[in-house]
Amino acid sequence: MASSGAGYDQSASTFSPDGRIFQVEYAGKAVENAGTALALKCSDGIVLCVEKPLFNRMLLPTSSRRIHTVDTHSGMAITGFVSDGRQIVNRARDEAASYYET
Repeated sequence: MASSGAGYDQSASTFSPDGRIFQVEYAGKAVENAGTALALKCSDGIVLCVEKPLFNRMLLPTSSRRIHTVDTHSGMAITGFVSDGRQIVNRARDEAASYYET
């Protein structure tokens, strides 16, 4: 990705001469390009749905990298970068384990 900020896009706390923060704009563009996640609450449960483009033929159509189980009674659907979502899922799992221990 070419640096359009001329050196101002390296830190989230640095403003450009125009008064913009490039990291915030990059995050907004990542969200715009992300897929859709949808949760439906039913009388007997919840359904989590995500878009699943198959970019690689080696991915199984039945697998999902965007829907995760946090605990026995909670789950999470992520959009955007899968690696960022995995960090949030791991944090949620740690929080759920800490709550269970308490």
